[in-house]
This record gives sequence, C-alpha cells and structure tokens, in this order.
Amino acid sequence: MTSTTAHYHLAIVGTDLSGLVLGALAAKLGYRVVVIGQGGQGALVEHRGQMLCRAPQMTYGLSSPPVRRVFEGLGLGLELRNLPHRTEPGFQVVLPGARIDVTTQQDRFRSELEREFPGEQRRIEAFFQRVGEIDKQVEETLDLGIRLPPSGIKERFQFRSLVKRFPFLDDEWAIEDPLAAFPHGHPFRAFIHAAFRFCCDMLPARPYPATFVHVVNELRKGVFTFDAGPDALRDLFLQIISTSGDVRPKAQVAQIEVRRGKVTHLALRDRRSVIGCDVVVCNTDPKRFFSLIPTEQQKEEVHHAVHLLQPVYYTFTGAFVVKARAIPEAMARHVFTVADLSRPLDEDNLVYIARDIEAGTRRQDREVRTLTASMRVPIGAAAAGPAGARRLLDVLQARVESVVPFMSEHLVARWTPWLKHTSAMAQGGEELDPLELRPCYGEAVPHTLGVSPVATTTGYRNVLIGSDAAFCGLGSDGPYVAALQMLSELRELVTVKSGF
Repeated sequence: MTSTTAHYHLAIVGTDLSGLVLGALAAKLGYRVVVIGQGGQGALVEHRGQMLCRAPQMTYGLSSPPVRRVFEGLGLGLELRNLPHRTEPGFQVVLPGARIDVTTQQDRFRSELEREFPGEQRRIEAFFQRVGEIDKQVEETLDLGIRLPPSGIKERFQFRSLVKRFPFLDDEWAIEDPLAAFPHGHPFRAFIHAAFRFCCDMLPARPYPATFVHVVNELRKGVFTFDAGPDALRDLFLQIISTSGDVRPKAQVAQIEVRRGKVTHLALRDRRSVIGCDVVVCNTDPKRFFSLIPTEQQKEEVHHAVHLLQPVYYTFTGAFVVKARAIPEAMARHVFTVADLSRPLDEDNLVYIARDIEAGTRRQDREVRTLTASMRVPIGAAAAGPAGARRLLDVLQARVESVVPFMSEHLVARWTPWLKHTSAMAQGGEELDPLELRPCYGEAVPHTLGVSPVATTTGYRNVLIGSDAAFCGLGSDGPYVAALQMLSELRELVTVKSGF
C-alpha cells in the first residue's frame, strides 16, 4: 500500500442507518469520523423523470428507549418531537372481506376491531394486554443498554442474573405465542402478523416473544412521516457527521489491510489513497465487506460465520406510477393485504403497498401518483435473473390491483430496483442488481432476544458490524440499538478527550 493520506478514529464503510447513527454519536463525542459510501444509496431514485422509492418502510417506535437515548445524546430532543408527523390511520390491513384501519384513536380502533372481528373482543383485549406486559419488560431491558450477546465472564454473569428477572432473555423461553388463542387461519392472527412480518427483518422458525411484542406494541403507538421524505433521518445523521467529520459518498474501499488481527488501513479504489483508522465498522452487506480482506490475512472462523449468514427471503419491490384518479379515496399511506387466510403469509399472499411514499408530507394534488409495493420471495427467486424479476413484477402488479381495482387502466409506468440497465446486448440490456436483494434472515445469534442474526463484535480486534442486519428483528429500533452497542464498544477501544 501507498502511504496513509488521512487517519480517523472511526471509519464507517457503507451508509446503512445503524452506522450513521453511530457516526453521529461518535462525532458529537469528539471522535474523528469518516463515512465511505461503498456504493450505498438512499431510499429514493429518479427513474424517467419520476422520483421513486427503492425500499419503502414505515417509521414508528420514535418514543422507544433506544431512539430517545440517541436523540438526547445528540441534543436533538426538540427535533424528535417536531420533525415527524403522525399519520392517521397509521396503516390499513386488507383481508378477504375485511379492511381494518389501525389508528392511535382508541375508540375508533376499538370500533374497527369490533366491526371486523365480532364476538372476539375479550380474546383481543387479552392479547393486547399480554403484549403490553411483555413489551414493558422488553423496553426496560433495552433501557439498561446491556450488550447482546454478552462477551466476557463479567457480562455473561450479568446476563444470567438478568435472565432471572426477565425470562424472555433466555432463548429457551422463545416458545410462547401471544396469539395462541387464535388458531392458524383466523383473520385476527393474519391481521397482527401482516404488518409485523414486514416491519421485522427476521422470520425465525419459532416465535420470539420479545421481537414480536415490541414491534406490535410500537406500531400501535403511531406511524410517522417526514417533510423531507423517507431519507430524512439518514440525511440528518450524515449532516451531523459532516460538520466535524468527513463524508465521502462516492468513495469505495478496494482492500482492507489486517495486521495481527486488527485492521490498520483501508485502500480506496478511485483516488488510490489509503486511510488509517483505529476502528472500522462494516455498515453494508457483511459478505462483501469481509471479502475485501486479502485471503492470507483472513481469520477463518470469522469468515466462516459470515458465510453462514444466509437469508431465508429477499424483499422484492416494484413501483407503479399511475394517474391520480386511480387511487381510492380511503386508501391509507401504508396498506398490508392478505389474499388467502389458509396459506402462509409469504410471497404474493402478503403484500405491502405504500402510497406516495417518496413525497414526504407534500400535498397529493399531482397528476400522477406512485404505489410502491413489496413482497417476500424465496432467495431462489434471484436465480431466475431478469426474466424472473419481470415475472415477479407481473405478479406484484396483479396483487396491487386487488386493492386498487382500476390501476391497470391508469398505469403510466412501472419499475423494480432489482433490474438495472447494462450495455450488454444479452438479456435485453438488463441484468439483476445484487445490491438490491434486500435480505430477511431466519435464526438469530444466541442471547440477542432473537432479534439479530449477527453480533456487533467480530473476531477482528477493531472491526464492528452494523449494517441493516444488526438487530433487524427489532424493526425501527434496530439501528439505534446496534449504534448504542457499537458506541459502547468504540469507547472501550478508543479514548478521546471531549468536552461533552
């Protein structure tokens, strides 16, 4: 490698939210931070003159302990109250023969449930009561800021003590189903699971109550949007980092230099410069990140664990530009639709539709509007290439039309981020974009409440894992929990003088 051109306390490779939250917190504490884009993109992309969304998501859980701790640590408590706008209803769930508006207005929500689930009020109230009881303990645990999974003798001892107080911390407790009173195929079970399965990016073989109850409870507290659109929080944290650090959105790491189990340098691709760092964060796909370490410098056990990090689903997304009159008047900003209650809630049987998700809070008086839809598909779907992606887009469009009956008559354009144009003549000038294969994972690392397929620490002494994978089972809370854990680890690895 050439000589080092700059040195940072913290180098963040990628632009996933967890690493940006960490970078903002670290910059506030006086650490010298750099963010290397590594090809990462925001939620929005321009396609044929129309702004579209690559990955629609709901924003919720803004009152949870991890989110409050981050914003208070950044001195942004006022912004947390003023920037988000609550949407009413938060979302809709469309079932065969039923539609439920989920709202924070308790009387209205109760009326919705009584109308669509007659005679079930007692069981429904018991369900929400149990969810609240468990989630209260989950929030208390998250507020403690404990590291998950625990490492070292002291942390393991503390963890065993906490298990006695909070039984759900024990992986063996992950057998309770708060929906046990509702048999499979019951519409209320589908109603609850519809939103949960899209807000949680982990779908383990057995239920983990901590994951399930926290997402369900936070969704009931409200869904929010921002004036600036879906990239508002990402841009906020990047702005905080840039005021005292270095943000290089177009830079990419070509090679990671490791000596004696510790990363020492990052070689950048374009300018052939070399960055020195005390700590580096994998804030992108872990497999691509760790492949940048030369084979002769790799720690076999770390790379074996990363290799085993396999998703169980990918999230396929399609955007549909339609004339404004195609949108039903009572359609919520977020809609989850289930086609068949007797079938598993995956593939085209469960579809998430976001209306005008790219527009923030702007008035919806445009001539054309957008419907962005997603469904979970088996990972083998990616093997079908561009032709398979186009077939998935056809299937997705048909399912959206079940909610928006006249969409095809008013369709202006459609697009999926899975396909990108190429100069090659084969495949009609299109190829599958591997960076757009958004994973959904199965089993979690032990002692992480069933919410994270990766640990933030690694076998390398100064490499941390953030990315969208870390604590993805917690939904909106995940990036903040991951960031707070990494901040604790960063402060042990690197000490800086700070006036804060």
